[in-house]
Amino acid sequence: MVGAVTALFLLGLAAPASAATPVITSFTPTIGPVGCEVIITGSNFQNPVVTDVDFNSAAAAFSVISDGEIDAVVPLGATTGPIHATNASGTATSSTFTVGGMHCAPTIRLFSPISGLVGTSVTITGTNLSGATSVTFNGVSAAITSNTATQVVATVPTLATTGPIRLVTPGGTATSSTNFTVITAPLPTISSFTPISGPVGTSVAITGTSFSGTGFTTTAVRFNLVPATTFTVGSSTQITATVPPSATTGQISVTTPGGIAISTATFTVSKLHARSVSLILLKHLVARGLVSVTDGTRACASKVSVKIQRLSSGAWYTVKSTTTTSTGSYGVDLRDVVGKYRAKAPAVTLPSGGVCGLAESPRVEHRH
Repeated sequence: MVGAVTALFLLGLAAPASAATPVITSFTPTIGPVGCEVIITGSNFQNPVVTDVDFNSAAAAFSVISDGEIDAVVPLGATTGPIHATNASGTATSSTFTVGGMHCAPTIRLFSPISGLVGTSVTITGTNLSGATSVTFNGVSAAITSNTATQVVATVPTLATTGPIRLVTPGGTATSSTNFTVITAPLPTISSFTPISGPVGTSVAITGTSFSGTGFTTTAVRFNLVPATTFTVGSSTQITATVPPSATTGQISVTTPGGIAISTATFTVSKLHARSVSLILLKHLVARGLVSVTDGTRACASKVSVKIQRLSSGAWYTVKSTTTTSTGSYGVDLRDVVGKYRAKAPAVTLPSGGVCGLAESPRVEHRH
């Protein structure tokens, strides 16, 4: 033997690690019918690897999960007695496993994620989980959204606190060995928003606190209970939201997992008066046109600003500003410069709160 070890050393090879007989220290559940999955724990299951598992001499299907764990299924023909695990070095013998009952007790091996907010979807992995009737997070009942023999998906319920997960099946109750940590989001607040009024489509900057944080963010912004279809959480203190169609005058609210913040001030949804503006260029060089309002609101056409702009180097520059007559028409002399022109009627907020919409004419090209 000394000579063999010396030869291996001279060849630059290591002597093989000594093999060990497997050891079974426990198993769970301790009772169950044929088809029940049993987790066997111990040591030396991979040194060398276990090649046979039986329940009181009835050969079982099994998987060697690690050096300390084997998953085995109670086989047909099994009777009450010890479990055996055999490798090339020997056989381990357990205490008595009782074959019986209609259902097998569940086990929880792990869950993911290990922490989250109320509403988080948690996947619980284990054995014998079919037919789960209840999942609780530290005693608070949760909704089950999916259930198989090896996985249950449940939603962290309102009022849940940090603690173990418990799962009930017809075969019994399983309790996680570790706690699920419930992340608590603070209640958001709204301190201000700007502008304080505007039509549908207006971008509103909302300022406050706790709009986002570790593991959570704003889930909804509403204008007088109408959800904003577009909003961006810029930071924990800033949200930009677009006034949605069907919104009416009222308070703004922000919803996060921590609760709902409601503004003390009212956002006024203004009526938008759609407009159009025309442009005709007369040579040497006169710009004329007309501002028209779709709904006939006179204040959006009469005595309103119109800018005449020319395109230069890819940008529009105002070359002359004028004001319409009481009928909405305008006319203004320009420098006689060739190029592309347009007329623009900027948006105007009326004293009544309505908004005269932005209007831009089609491009008109002026040549000599």
